[in-house]
Amino acid sequence: MIYLILALFYIIFDQLTKWVVVKNIPYGSSITICDYLNIVHITNTGVAFSMLQGLNAIFTVLTASVVVGVILFIFRYKHELTKLQMHAMILVISGGIGNLIDRIFRGAVIDFIDVGYKNIYRWPSFNFADSCVCIGVALFIISMLFQKKDKQ
Repeated sequence: MIYLILALFYIIFDQLTKWVVVKNIPYGSSITICDYLNIVHITNTGVAFSMLQGLNAIFTVLTASVVVGVILFIFRYKHELTKLQMHAMILVISGGIGNLIDRIFRGAVIDFIDVGYKNIYRWPSFNFADSCVCIGVALFIISMLFQKKDKQ
């Protein structure tokens, strides 16, 4: 039950942050927070780093498939997963659902976090859901690398 509550929290927080950006920042505009951080209002119909733009329908199906696949993975291995691995999977599911909501209802994913140093070195814009997916995948990989193997 705690994992369902966490997932809902992450999804709601993601959608709330995107709603605030859409309502308060005109499309294509940005607000500079400091030399390293801007809040922007852009959309992405592609995947990570804005690659493969214009394929929103394909990525909608792909994202939904990944979310369903991770849910099935959890149900299949729930007794073998550690708490960290479960939390990692919840992050991946939440991020996927957050971006899936955008793809279905907005026709594109809202990206708003722009980091880098001034205008020299910039990371492609992203959102909270993207962060959930990346952190979830990283945590799962790290947990697998450091998981103690049972002696046979």
